[in-house]
Amino acid sequence: MTRTELIKLIATQADLTQTTSKAVLDTLQRVICQALHEGETVYLPRLGVFEVRHHLPRTGRHPQTGEAIEIPFKTVAAFKPATPLKHAVNQG
Repeated sequence: MTRTELIKLIATQADLTQTTSKAVLDTLQRVICQALHEGETVYLPRLGVFEVRHHLPRTGRHPQTGEAIEIPFKTVAAFKPATPLKHAVNQG
């Protein structure tokens, strides 16, 4: 499903205009991004949890040469689905 299809579906099911649906989706995205940037966890019941995870530096191997390389510390956004979402996906 594309972003445009999602906006149309939200508009249809929530009885909103596509412009309003797009604004809601944009706002949701901005709010989640801002919360993650500030180190907060965003919990959406029945959907899941957006959180920030930190990966410590480590030594890895270059796949072509086998040479040891240092992989730096990095912070990533992660999503953990809630149980109802997992069940909905597995029922189909």
